Amino acid sequence: MSAFRFRLASVLRYRERKREDKRLELRDIELAKEKINSEIERLEANLDRLCLDMEQEEAKPIALTELRLAADFSQALAARIRECRRLLLDIERRAAAKRVELLDANRDVKSLEQLRERRRERHRLEESRAEQKLTDEAGQRGAVGKRH
Repeated sequence: MSAFRFRLASVLRYRERKREDKRLELRDIELAKEKINSEIERLEANLDRLCLDMEQEEAKPIALTELRLAADFSQALAARIRECRRLLLDIERRAAAKRVELLDANRDVKSLEQLRERRRERHRLEESRAEQKLTDEAGQRGAVGKRH
């Protein structure tokens, strides 16, 4: 009896590699998304801290240069937060596209795995039939030999 050999095994390996690449790309995008989110949180915390410091300084006289520096700093923080949010939207769009690509890659692998299983089952049935045929023939020869 011959061993089962899936003729599209190299295609299946290629598709599995491609799926793994898509999975890794999506993971990298998700890590970048987490990094941007933590950056936004850090910037917002700095902005909140600046506002609290300014409120506490309200009772004291503030130099015009300090006020100007605080305003410039808060504007720079707000601009950086807006930029991070735009970047986050872009990353989320890329992640959505990668998820679709990963789903397609999963579907490609799954279809070949199903084909391989059907072919393996067909091979097993053919082997079983061939074995049964040999057993039947051997039984018939034995029965014919005993008659003579």
